[in-house]
Amino acid sequence: MRDQIGIIVNRLVYGFTFAFLYQIVIGIATSLLSLPLTGNIQDLISGVEQIDSQQGPWLVTWWIISTLIITGMALMIIRYKKYLSPYKGEKNIEVPPRITVVTAIIIGSLISFLFFLLDSVIGLVAKAGTATDVEAIYQAAVVGDFTPLVISIIFSIVAGFIIVGVASKTSKVKEITKDLGLQDITKISQIINKTKTQKISLSDTIGQSPGALIHVGEKRVENIRIDMMEYDNETISEQNNVKIEECLESKDKPNVSWINVIGIHDPKIIEAFGNSFEIHPLHQANIMNTELRPSIEVSDNYVMIMLKMPHYINETGKLELEQISIILAKDHVITFQEIEADFFDQIRKRLRNKTGAIRNLKSDYLSYAIIDAIIDSYFLVIEKIGDITEELEEELMKNPTADTMQTIQTLKRRMISLRKSIWPAREIIDFLGRDSTMLISDNTRTYLRDVYNHVIQVIDTIEGLRDVIGGMLDTYLSSVSNRMNEVMKTLTIIASIFIPITFIAGIYGTNFVYVPELQWEGSYFVMLTGMAAISGIMIAWFKRKKWL
Repeated sequence: MRDQIGIIVNRLVYGFTFAFLYQIVIGIATSLLSLPLTGNIQDLISGVEQIDSQQGPWLVTWWIISTLIITGMALMIIRYKKYLSPYKGEKNIEVPPRITVVTAIIIGSLISFLFFLLDSVIGLVAKAGTATDVEAIYQAAVVGDFTPLVISIIFSIVAGFIIVGVASKTSKVKEITKDLGLQDITKISQIINKTKTQKISLSDTIGQSPGALIHVGEKRVENIRIDMMEYDNETISEQNNVKIEECLESKDKPNVSWINVIGIHDPKIIEAFGNSFEIHPLHQANIMNTELRPSIEVSDNYVMIMLKMPHYINETGKLELEQISIILAKDHVITFQEIEADFFDQIRKRLRNKTGAIRNLKSDYLSYAIIDAIIDSYFLVIEKIGDITEELEEELMKNPTADTMQTIQTLKRRMISLRKSIWPAREIIDFLGRDSTMLISDNTRTYLRDVYNHVIQVIDTIEGLRDVIGGMLDTYLSSVSNRMNEVMKTLTIIASIFIPITFIAGIYGTNFVYVPELQWEGSYFVMLTGMAAISGIMIAWFKRKKWL
């Protein structure tokens, strides 16, 4: 209860601060432009209706400017709310430090539209002509009319919830509009309306010929990028965003080549690499299929390894699994990624700085380093989930809510996804450590056995977290049940105390003409004393039974 009251008080402060500052802006703009401004989306509607007049374009222009001002005010209030919040127990709200103009217009438009609806609803309830500025509130309060004050408080509370609700979605809106400029504003609706049905699934490939190059999964990058590193013991060459022809030329060089392809949705690029490096058509198709389980395929000229790399998105709390395909050949390694972010920066740094033995060894050791980085990425994700689990355990002990149950279910799904992605990796690493292919040296097999131990550790940790999260679900249900039992026990005790009292009151509340006790002068006090004695005896008995 204390948390809810604190949050409402905070929203009142945010809404009042926003309304006060924005009214000043509206007053200044009205004075400078000599226009009847409302400060919400009604300005845009009026501007469109009067577009042929002199005021119309000014109203539309003002609305665009006002949306930017609204966004700026709202985000500043939320970002620095710790200086405004009377109640400090509320969780922090993540607001991105920088956003685009398009994002600002969308956020401001949403707030402007919701304020318009709020004004309309209050207009249906409040009397016509009711003003809520400071002077009007004071004058009305003097004569005993507190309607303007109540309306102002309600408006500020709801406005605070609107500001927090919309501003907390800024990261999501920024993600949707991150590649947009003002010239692309007409494409926003297409991006927002993008649904999961546009994602190609395995069912869409039914009936296709074996080896058909069809991208199964979500397209995560717009443009494919190819990076290449060539190195030996003495020299190293690094190129970013190179053309595919340059990569194909590296095939016949004696040094080690690492080609990293970011984006797997273009069949022409996959086919070009596949044909040049003699990759089997079925394996080319597998590279483009992100819904396959991790696997390993051994050929005469290469080894193909498919693993899943987890990414935990801090802004949204979402867990994403990226498919990494590794082609290991004699003097080159080709990696195919779905997104640009990875855990390979330390490997690149070791290659540049000639740290350790990586520059002295062949492509099999580079493949080991990449596999090791993928497995280590699980530790980072598991650590974050472990932190969330600890916070959730504290919440379960203090005040579990419906959101707690939802978080537990979300964590269970995440652990299932991690388990499904790491279990096949155990077989893959074990196979690499024991197989007799000439592409992997005995020295590298020693390191691969160490990676196998890491995989076992990841699996053990995941299984442990699964047990903890499963236990948390039981704890939540038990906690809710215990709280309900406490409530029912309290209500039962109260009802039990009042049953005999009600019985006595019922007897003396009957309509019989002759009730002897009614003629006694002290009968009323005797009845009250009897009721008090019965209640006291029952309370003492409940305490003795430890029900109180």
